[in-house]
Amino acid sequence: MKIERIVVPGELIWEQEMRVPNTVVVDGKTYAAVLGMVRDDKFIPLELVYKAKAGDNVVGVVTDVRHAGYSVDLNMAYNGFISSKFTRVSFKQGDLIYGRIKFADEVGNVDITDAKRLPAGKLLNVPASKVPRIIGKRSSMLNVLRDGTGCSIFVGNNGYIWIGGKGNIQLALKTINFIIRKAHTRGLTDAVAGYLNEHGGNVTVPPRDAPIEAAPGEEQPGARDVGAPMEQAPEGVQVEQVEVVEEKEEKLDIEEM
Repeated sequence: MKIERIVVPGELIWEQEMRVPNTVVVDGKTYAAVLGMVRDDKFIPLELVYKAKAGDNVVGVVTDVRHAGYSVDLNMAYNGFISSKFTRVSFKQGDLIYGRIKFADEVGNVDITDAKRLPAGKLLNVPASKVPRIIGKRSSMLNVLRDGTGCSIFVGNNGYIWIGGKGNIQLALKTINFIIRKAHTRGLTDAVAGYLNEHGGNVTVPPRDAPIEAAPGEEQPGARDVGAPMEQAPEGVQVEQVEVVEEKEEKLDIEEM
């Protein structure tokens, strides 16, 4: 059984030294550097600024088209870049993309690989610290979201989320807002399933000890828990509308613009 508890910055997590990101070690003991949740021997930050690293999945918006490639807004201080040498897909300004970070350095250079074009849909901007909760362990939460709303959903580690398809997009928006507000609570997957079912969805959560089958194209259990499955986005589909939904920091509410 997983044991979870919330810790605030400066609070003791473990009596021994644990070299874990977003923690500090003092006199052989490990303390939280940011607000987070402790689950057994793991520390999950609930507040942090996204820092790009190789292997992360990202959602972005093409902002500039050049001969050498494409500049992409990744919800960061610096744009990412898709090299024309490493893609067969042609993008236009305003296109939404889903890809993986191939390279990232300390000065803000970010190269994107395996980029796919996403069709028209909703683009959300959520705190990057909430992304692991929106995805869940082995994509369990993301699968509940998809099943309960019937939507296609791509989640980027950078805090951009794309929602589209023929499902209930409004319910998906409300449910993601619910996850953000309840990110610090226990039993969140069950709570989200209940929320979806109360608002017209139809979803069940597998037992805790039941294996979670990987979605097509998803990494098998034991791989990284962060990042959405790399589904094949439709080729040749242009973005007709991009709606960026900002979160009000004080209320953690997502509102449509």
